This record gives sequence, structure tokens and C-alpha cells, in this order.
Amino acid sequence: MNYQIRKANLEDSACLSSLCKSIYVEHYLHLWLEGGKEWYLEKSYAEQVILSEIAYPNSDYFLLLVDTTPVGYLKVNYDYSEKNSALEVERIYFHQSHKGLGLGRKLIEFAFELAQQRGKESVILKAMDSSVDAIGFYHKIGFQQIGTLVLEDFELMKPAFRGMVILEYCL
Repeated sequence: MNYQIRKANLEDSACLSSLCKSIYVEHYLHLWLEGGKEWYLEKSYAEQVILSEIAYPNSDYFLLLVDTTPVGYLKVNYDYSEKNSALEVERIYFHQSHKGLGLGRKLIEFAFELAQQRGKESVILKAMDSSVDAIGFYHKIGFQQIGTLVLEDFELMKPAFRGMVILEYCL
């Protein structure tokens, strides 16, 4: 399997928007009350939203390609507001059809490299507390839980799924 991780640019916005939506639907439909999925997809993954996020200087999107097909992505924030010495992995997703191939580890290791290049001391990410497999994966590669939070402003999300864990990997 040939894979590549490359920085997304403005010309990738339509492709990235479509990729984000399709991956999100595969993983997270069960979180939402009626109308919630549509609201969240538009709020987070509309092409204009992706365009503005790609243009933002303190964050980057990276596409994960297998051969030449986009199958996942990574979004990082270089200035994590809670701890400036950390790089935040805001999003790390790939299609379920590519689960178990080591691609999640490749994306995380890529994030570690980005953090080191920027002189960061750690990498922080948040995961849904109901995502037991993902949390187990993060712990397996060395992340430690440093906190929790509840998504209070997501009224169309089922209350049972609003919990998040905050994880940190010290470089």
C-alpha cells in the first residue's frame, strides 16, 4: 500500500469538504438528534468553512492519500489556547474501509513530527468519551488523559454523547 500525507491547499477545499462529510457520516451519525447531522456538517464541513480554515495561518489540514485516492485527513492547530507549548490535533479521521492498516499511527506520528519542528513540548487531542477504540489506541501509543469536558452548546447532539476526554502526548 502506497500512502502519502500532503498539506491541503485552497484548491483542495471542495475535495476536502466532501471527504470530511463522508467520513463523518460513517463514524458519527448515532450522536445526533433529528436535524443535528445536517446542522453539524454545514457548520463544520461546508466548503466555505474549509476554505477559511485552510487559509488560517495557525492551523493546517493534511490529506491522507492511498495511492492517489484521498481516504483521510488531519487538522492541526499550532497555537493551542489552553497550553501554548502544545500542538493540537483537532481532527484525525479516515474512512472505515482503511481501519486497521496502520494509517492512524502514521497520521499521529506525522503530527508528532510537526510538533517537534515547531518546538512544541506536547501534542493534545480531544476524543468523544464514547469512542472507546480510539481512546484505547491513543493510550497504547503513549497519550495520557489530562481532563474531560462536556459539549454544552451542541443542543442537537444526544446528551449521552456530549462527553469528551482530553489527551496529551509529551514529546
